[in-house]
Amino acid sequence: MPGNDPDDDSTRPPPHPLDRPWIHPSELLATSRGAASIPQGSRRRWPRDLALTLTAGTVGAVATVALLGIAGAFAGAPAARVRTEATAPPTDAATIATQVAPGVAAVITTVAGTERRGSGIAVGTHQILTTTAVVEAGDGRVEICMENGRRHPATEIGRDAVSGLVLLNVPTLRTVPARLADTDAVRAGDWIVAVGRTATSGSWVTSGVVTAVGGWVSDDAGITHAGLITTSADVAEEARGGALVDRRGHVVGILSVSATAPTRTAAMPASVIRDIAAQLAQTGTASHGALGIRAADSEVPGAIVNEIADGSGAEAGGLMVGDRIVAVNNARTSDSAALVVELRRHRAGTHVRLAVKRGKHTMTVRVVLDEASVTTDPADVPDPTTGPSVPANPESPAVLTTAAPTS
Repeated sequence: MPGNDPDDDSTRPPPHPLDRPWIHPSELLATSRGAASIPQGSRRRWPRDLALTLTAGTVGAVATVALLGIAGAFAGAPAARVRTEATAPPTDAATIATQVAPGVAAVITTVAGTERRGSGIAVGTHQILTTTAVVEAGDGRVEICMENGRRHPATEIGRDAVSGLVLLNVPTLRTVPARLADTDAVRAGDWIVAVGRTATSGSWVTSGVVTAVGGWVSDDAGITHAGLITTSADVAEEARGGALVDRRGHVVGILSVSATAPTRTAAMPASVIRDIAAQLAQTGTASHGALGIRAADSEVPGAIVNEIADGSGAEAGGLMVGDRIVAVNNARTSDSAALVVELRRHRAGTHVRLAVKRGKHTMTVRVVLDEASVTTDPADVPDPTTGPSVPANPESPAVLTTAAPTS
């Protein structure tokens, strides 16, 4: 009961305000005025305690604001989002086409009074790269047209029968070279823009997605090509030879093939056209390495050798029918198309190392590459049934078979 507990002393004075966890404002004012009623020790200690209290409150407030900022409580300011969006690549075809247009030309070929129109890509100050589908062999007149509509006469520097690319010289036209991508880092599903140029109405533009990278693609003439970028874009004849462009406005390929369904248009990668354009500018021709074999795909990675040409680099290096080539100079070749792409990165006469699976063993075979040739007559192609039984996957005798070296 109250009064019986020795700790319950009603006569004891109440605790000093500074000894309690809270202080009423009136008591704080009273303590500052009634210093005589405060013991000497407390009188010296209370300013320090007050300073510590205020400092602790300030630190807590600052910490609370910082935590709220990290949690996004003050995300109402749009400035940060605006900066992020401003640095993002454009997503509309018109903007990208405007960036690329100065490096894309219209190419007009006139043969026997009939004009054939296509496009090309500027790869030098006076140089335009296009395709043999646009500039056919013959004595026709070739002209280049840019943004102002004026036509400039062009002459042929060189052409490459294997890739189907042609390099033109336009001495009266100073062009802005297109920005070729540094790598072939395009993937299936990437959004792309196809840009060509008409001779009368300016740029021709469409968009689509990359449907596949690599593999084999057959063009309208029945020639099979390896390692192209296939797309869903439906490109007009006048845009053939134009640019395939990524979101950054970089040219990732030249529109070189009008392929059959389900592939609508295919492009040769930027790394390939850069190398071929440089070779054509230097010598008027381009060199592509080949082994002198026929190969096919199977259910396991690698290209299986079906046939070896007499006198070829493959024969001299010791390749055998049934060997499975899984790499060229440490670059993996998962199928016959990948093998052709890696071989073409080297020129004829180059020494390469092949990683070969022969039975249960893996070995290294060193060969000197031959010059790739183009064969379009099926009668000139060996019968693939003479090799091992493999699935009838697409293969390209035109680029895998090489002519025997001449002495």
